[in-house]
Amino acid sequence: MGRSDGKLVRGIPAFDRLIPRIMNRRYDATNFVKVEFDMAKLHELLRRLRMEGHQVGVMDAVISAFALLLQRTPELNRFIANKKIYQRNHVCVSFAIIKRGTDGEVTETAVKVYIEPEDNLLTISQKMREIIKENEKPQTENALDRFVNGLMAAPLLPSVSVWLIKFLDRWGMLPKRIIKLSPFHTSMFISNLASIQMNYVYHHLYEFGTTSTFITLGMPKRLSQQDGKPKRVLTLGISIDERICTGAIWARSVYEFKRIMEHPERLLGEHTGSESTDVSDLAQESEETIST
Repeated sequence: MGRSDGKLVRGIPAFDRLIPRIMNRRYDATNFVKVEFDMAKLHELLRRLRMEGHQVGVMDAVISAFALLLQRTPELNRFIANKKIYQRNHVCVSFAIIKRGTDGEVTETAVKVYIEPEDNLLTISQKMREIIKENEKPQTENALDRFVNGLMAAPLLPSVSVWLIKFLDRWGMLPKRIIKLSPFHTSMFISNLASIQMNYVYHHLYEFGTTSTFITLGMPKRLSQQDGKPKRVLTLGISIDERICTGAIWARSVYEFKRIMEHPERLLGEHTGSESTDVSDLAQESEETIST
């Protein structure tokens, strides 16, 4: 039986198929990398877009850059299930939303936004604003909240239900409805820790679900340059399941991701394989850098 959220990857080398059997847990196969990028051009772009009436933030840009990267490097949108490698059949990003009640009580919920190939920074930002507005009210219960509340309603039900859900997910039988609302079945999970005045962290990858990448945004910092002018830098903490692609692809992707963030005008183009995104030159440049 095939999975509803991905297709089994065939034709890959035997060693790559063996790795998920050797490292059969995500916590055993997680690599961590810190990515820093100069925010100068990003700030210029966001300032211009806001003057034009668009509500666009740094987190929107990070998600847009990641989505653009997946269009060029589909291996990053793979996941491991039951020791097999699958290619996800869509692009989506999960993140947590904080709800603040009038009495000061703080609660959280998780949401997921789906990204289409034609989306760019502006359309992704619009989707983000809509889903945040819909879910940030304390009295709002989304589908995930209702599902979790139902699981926790009776004694013993949570343990039995979670065991069953994990069993069905492992064997590719989890209903599509549950996968659609689950934030743990996603291309990437992102957390903006700067919003709570925290620095970046290397977040764990959930053993449940199919999340292969977790990105956290830390507090921007100012660095002095040789010319005396300060440079504002944003640091990202990235955790990735190394089993989904080779080390060479991962290294090149990190370089491309940094370059896209430092040349954010590319994010206004369509997320397609067309040369208008101007990413192919980054891939060539990164290969030359790695080879030297």
